[in-house]
Amino acid sequence: MTKIRRFSSLLLVAALMLVLLLDNAASAGLPAGEHIGTPAKEHVHAAGHHIGTPAKEHVDTKGEHIGTPASPAPEHVSPHLASLTHPHLAAPAANELQARGRHHAKARRQSLTNGKVTFYHGRQLLHPACPGAHTPTDQSMTAAISFDSPFHCGDRIRISDGKGKNVVVTAVDRCAGCTRDWIDVTEGVFRVFSGLRTGELHGLTFSKI
Repeated sequence: MTKIRRFSSLLLVAALMLVLLLDNAASAGLPAGEHIGTPAKEHVHAAGHHIGTPAKEHVDTKGEHIGTPASPAPEHVSPHLASLTHPHLAAPAANELQARGRHHAKARRQSLTNGKVTFYHGRQLLHPACPGAHTPTDQSMTAAISFDSPFHCGDRIRISDGKGKNVVVTAVDRCAGCTRDWIDVTEGVFRVFSGLRTGELHGLTFSKI
């Protein structure tokens, strides 16, 4: 009987301690019935779109705007690492410059083979298309080149037939109907190679001088 009473006393003490612990936990938490966290209406627009963090979280107790924290200062990069992130381009070697010079010199000496030559005359010579060009005559050593010709206005072009006949003309006009390997010349130039009744010459070489 004494053991039963002692056990009952222990159970009573344990129950009292449990009640005290529950009371302390309840007093430390939020009052019952209050919403925990930011109310949903502060984060959600009427249309259902998320608005973002309420402004009060960006304003300190004095009403001053806090804003976005400043980014940390950039770390110092050593000159060696900077040189790795910004590749250094070496100056062209002398032999490379010489090769470029030869290439440009070759480009300046354009030439075409298997060229075609026709002639134009009279009123067709009026108002040459090249800027500053004087109006040629039927005996002028001039020519009209196509718009896609490798030659340009003012270029001096040697026309050769490969049989010993050649003439140098100056490009003063454009020929709208000509292709890049076709040059329209005056009657005087055409007669160097053949009579006007021939009409067209083929297999000629054009080279800039």
